[in-house]
Amino acid sequence: MRDPRCTPVRVTAFSEDTASFTVEVLDFEDKGVRWNFPVWQSDKFLCDATAPTLPKTTQDALNTASTRLNHPLHVAADAAQRIETETHLTRLTAEAHSWLTNAGHSPNAPLSPETCTAFANPEVLSNWLAHHNVQHIEADVAAHYVSNPHAGETIKAHRLALADLGLCPFDGRILRDTTEMSGDKALPHRKRHILTRLAFLRAAFNMLEITHVPLYRVIYSDAPLTRPRPTGFTSATFSQAVALRFLKDGQSKRHAALYWQQVPVTRLFMTHLETPQMRGLYDEREALLLSAPSGPLF
Repeated sequence: MRDPRCTPVRVTAFSEDTASFTVEVLDFEDKGVRWNFPVWQSDKFLCDATAPTLPKTTQDALNTASTRLNHPLHVAADAAQRIETETHLTRLTAEAHSWLTNAGHSPNAPLSPETCTAFANPEVLSNWLAHHNVQHIEADVAAHYVSNPHAGETIKAHRLALADLGLCPFDGRILRDTTEMSGDKALPHRKRHILTRLAFLRAAFNMLEITHVPLYRVIYSDAPLTRPRPTGFTSATFSQAVALRFLKDGQSKRHAALYWQQVPVTRLFMTHLETPQMRGLYDEREALLLSAPSGPLF
């Protein structure tokens, strides 16, 4: 891969239905994981000149599928729908607050998120999500996000759900894999997962009387840095040390910046505090936010 670490991968499969190819990661913390990419992103990889090539008929089929599926899609965030969503979130947050209190997770004294059982005990969030029948989506989204949010279409499907809720506009490509919006991963289930997760974090931080959290974000590019695009989700870190490490990773680029700001907890969708998948090998003290491209730094 053409990433800062030159991650070694092996191509394992192609799909004409979704104009995609799958690679297996051969090293680093994601070793053994399989990532899926659209064919038109093959320029993200370097290939040995002696590597075997696909038969021309397969190449032609993949090119045909790419022509059919490589189309831009923009979905605006409807202001009226956002108001309706926020009203629903207010009710759901109150429900989450009562649920946490009744389950004995209300702090008796000022606590930090690290010591509050609503965050420290992973079963608390799991039980809340299971109560709303979205635990299966949680496992899928968290696993895909921490490994590679740009591989496959799980995160893209959630970004489309954000747009349908009026929370964030969608700007990207059409969904190639329709199975990501069918069955128990259909749009209503994804929207319910988003709302119940947002409500949980709002309620948990509210119990600690925390309205904002300090977060860092690093960006780097060979092109001049610009305002954030409406990507639906934005990644940041609670740790300055982690941010400085990311900044060092971008030293080979022409432009790099480290941003810091106080972020309202109402933008928090997922954090390392309550998400087991964000700890262990992926211990970057991460926070996944709802995008707000029109105002803040990130």
